[in-house]
Amino acid sequence: MRKFVILASLLTLVLPVVVSADTLTKEVSIGASSITAQPFQVVFGSKKWSVPAAQVKLWFKTRKLNDGTSVLQLRPGAIYDYLNVYISPKINTLGTNSRFQTIKGVTHLVEGGKKGQIVDGIKTSLAIRAALIAGQNNVVVRMKEYRPILFSAEDFKKLQFPTLLTRAETNFTGSPKNRVHNITVGTQQYNGVVIMPNQEFSFNSYLGAVDAEHGYLPELVIKEHVTTPEFGGGICQVSTTTFRAAMTAGLKITARHNHAYVVHYYGAPGFDATVYVPSPDLRFINDTGKPILFKTSVTGSKVVFELWGTNDGRQVTINGPFTTEKKPDGSLTAAVAQVVKKNGKTIREDNFVSKYQSPDKFPKVLKANGG
Repeated sequence: MRKFVILASLLTLVLPVVVSADTLTKEVSIGASSITAQPFQVVFGSKKWSVPAAQVKLWFKTRKLNDGTSVLQLRPGAIYDYLNVYISPKINTLGTNSRFQTIKGVTHLVEGGKKGQIVDGIKTSLAIRAALIAGQNNVVVRMKEYRPILFSAEDFKKLQFPTLLTRAETNFTGSPKNRVHNITVGTQQYNGVVIMPNQEFSFNSYLGAVDAEHGYLPELVIKEHVTTPEFGGGICQVSTTTFRAAMTAGLKITARHNHAYVVHYYGAPGFDATVYVPSPDLRFINDTGKPILFKTSVTGSKVVFELWGTNDGRQVTINGPFTTEKKPDGSLTAAVAQVVKKNGKTIREDNFVSKYQSPDKFPKVLKANGG
């Protein structure tokens, strides 16, 4: 048996594919003719990739037998390398994990997941071989179903979250009713989310569509140099709480953006995180070595995020936020630092600097349907 791997997504998920030697690497008779590498086209729906002849030449080898018959043998590794780099990251969909919570020892489904589809390396390779033998210069990518890591209650029960790693909260007292509604709807999107070891969390990926169909109401957002009602206004209360949870848990922040100007709902400037689908986004990596479970809720006028997992001995210090510069027009600069130590050694020290503009630059523009 020979083993090949095909990259399943941009999330660096690698799927091992065990291929029998007589499935892909066996020699196939092609009669008296020989195959000459020529430019090739790989197709998936409306997407097309042009493969130069030099690349195609790496996909197979031919030789002649004593009786003059030519045989072809695939080089699966070369085909998989091409699929991994150029095709899979652009068309694979991993679906979504199911979300669960455990109450008094009983596992409850919060929201069901969806299966995705990924490139089928074996079937695509065989289709390429068939095309080469037939003298064709194009092939349609074959796909197969992909089951997310957490799909059933049994999947969830195999995981352990013994320790409360952190508890973060923000206060939205004084928010209009539409903003409170959007905060509540948005917070629910993260309850039961599990971040696997080394997985990069994307706030926007779990948030999904922000519109009336998904339960959101119009409320003020900062957009294109104005402050105006739009579906989902208030979501940044949720992303800010998420950011603080990730910071205090000592997770590695990979993408975070401050608001255009200081928003009073988030307290001292410098500890907020703005998001907007598709960007800007809030991202961080679970580098604890064990899975992390989100438990989220709205309690009174507070958004609460608890992160449960396994304590790996890290000590986290948050310095700030501190305002380092302030001008009469309301613009200012602030900073907050995350210091993570383990076994007495500093493993990370990240400083997040926020530059806020004057709120006068973002006048309110109230639409007719504003909340």
